[in-house]
Amino acid sequence: MNKNILAISLFSVFSSVALFSQESTSVNDVDLLTESINISTNSLENSALTQEQINKLDETTRILLADYQSTSKEYESLKLYNDQVQKIINSQLDEIENILFQIDELDKTNQKIVPLMIKMINGLEDFINLDVPFLMSERMDRLANLRTTMDRGDISTSEKFRLITESYKTELEYGRTIEAYRDTIKIDGIDTSADFLRVGRIALTYLTTDGSKGGYFDLNERKFLKSSGSIRRATEDGLKIAAKQAPPALIQIPIYKD
Repeated sequence: MNKNILAISLFSVFSSVALFSQESTSVNDVDLLTESINISTNSLENSALTQEQINKLDETTRILLADYQSTSKEYESLKLYNDQVQKIINSQLDEIENILFQIDELDKTNQKIVPLMIKMINGLEDFINLDVPFLMSERMDRLANLRTTMDRGDISTSEKFRLITESYKTELEYGRTIEAYRDTIKIDGIDTSADFLRVGRIALTYLTTDGSKGGYFDLNERKFLKSSGSIRRATEDGLKIAAKQAPPALIQIPIYKD
């Protein structure tokens, strides 16, 4: 645009000069020519100033446009972030509601399952007292721990139930295993150290550590009786097998009969 204005102005000047050369050089003509040159010069200066203002305005517009575009991008980025945060918040609120619902349901469940667990512990104790009396200290300690656990608030109901069922599994496992262990037994009113042989739940025999006495538990009479020679020999053989001091072999054991 500036070039066009300059071209027009120069054309005016040249036209004036040409006109001057064709006509007579009178004083009026000189004044007219001078005035034309001054007007053209002023026009050029005004055009340059106008173009400078246009350039500044164009630069300002460009800066504002860049700021607008940058602000728009930042807004879109923040909007995406806020939308994502809102989704997370909504998800957490849903999770809180779900947890509160589960707590409410758990309270209702506890009202039913806690009495059941207490009955299970009592039933396990009755079973042990009626069972063959092997590892009595260990089994009674397990029961005591279960009762203590039931009174603790820092242990979940599910964990309490799991411990009870594990105790039941342990008791069931006794019926399928053979075990040798050392414990004490009252013989003639005296606590005596003895090695016990347990064969499932069908036999429990013992032999004192000095080998002088032996016996077996009679389920019908609910007490230990002195063993005969064959049972003592079977106990000795069974203890050696359980301790892996002898290879597996058939042994005679007392079978309980009603």
